[in-house]
Amino acid sequence: MSSTRQKKTIVGVMIVVAIAAIVIFAGCIEEKAPASTPIPPTTPVSQGYIQSYDHNINYGFEYPEDWEIYSPDEFSLTQGVKKVDIFTKSSEATSIIIIAKTTNWKNLDEVKNLYKEIYREIIVKKNIIEVNNVKGYEMTRLNSPTKFKVVIFIVNDMVYEFNYGATEDLYDGSEGIFDHVINSFVIK
Repeated sequence: MSSTRQKKTIVGVMIVVAIAAIVIFAGCIEEKAPASTPIPPTTPVSQGYIQSYDHNINYGFEYPEDWEIYSPDEFSLTQGVKKVDIFTKSSEATSIIIIAKTTNWKNLDEVKNLYKEIYREIIVKKNIIEVNNVKGYEMTRLNSPTKFKVVIFIVNDMVYEFNYGATEDLYDGSEGIFDHVINSFVIK
């Protein structure tokens, strides 16, 4: 074998070894996402729903995929409001509104007392609920011809307020959807 041919073979082997080393080494490097890149939630999404998760406020929920969503950018965020999501069923006057805002309220008793004072004559149901280890206050009121259900969670000086409203004749038809949205609420 000539020395030129031998040198080419050695160089070829060195290139193959270098490529193999790069491939092996690259597999050992864990690429970290930049701090601003949100990591998606890992919980499975229920069929017929879309998962929404806000990484800045660290909360999420599922909403019905066939309802129209309005962007929070369309609203003025004032008085401690950090985020607003509005979902409507386009074929009827049914809506779900979710508001995340800062609060001075310290507990659910303050919420209950305020709602009792404001809606005393039209409250038809009130309850303390628990969703994913977070307690909340649930209140249903009838302001004929519209019926509303409100669920409030207070976590770390933040209020997560879920509102559902529909005309009395349509209320029962989408109340289960609203209950699903509530039961999918997570905070991390």
